[in-house]
Amino acid sequence: MRTFLNSILLTTSFFLVSFLSQGQNNGNDYRPMCLDFQKNNCKYSENKYYQYNEASRSALFIKGETSKMNFDIFNGRDYRISICNDDDLGDTLEFKLIDFETDDVLYNNADNDYSKVFEFTVFETRTVYIKIFVPGKTEEEKKIHGILPKNRNTGCLGVLIEHMITPVKGF
Repeated sequence: MRTFLNSILLTTSFFLVSFLSQGQNNGNDYRPMCLDFQKNNCKYSENKYYQYNEASRSALFIKGETSKMNFDIFNGRDYRISICNDDDLGDTLEFKLIDFETDDVLYNNADNDYSKVFEFTVFETRTVYIKIFVPGKTEEEKKIHGILPKNRNTGCLGVLIEHMITPVKGF
């Protein structure tokens, strides 16, 4: 009987602590909301041969923030990169695909009307990174004031990467 009461007390304590700790974030914890944002919000290719790439990611962004993510691209594959974001971050996002070793910019969506989708074929296996910039005044405000107000425009941003084996062309 005592063991039963101890287990009830332990279970109740666990749930009480879990419940009370939920209030600690004041509603500003975006991690659960941004989790798998790319899977649920980015538009997948209509081409049935594209497959979800595990390098796909999502994160919480603040206007004015820049971030990078590395991944490998392989010879003989086609890739499709789609960027999606919460409305609070705005319509215009800049992203570049950059060679990890040489820092050569392989693609800049600013040269393509800030398109949020880029498809390409790989002829040489390499590591690349995507550098994403969400326009805003964050860096400028940090330099001037040294702080950022909590009520900044924040939102989730997703990078959906899809790949497929490059189709054979010609006869």
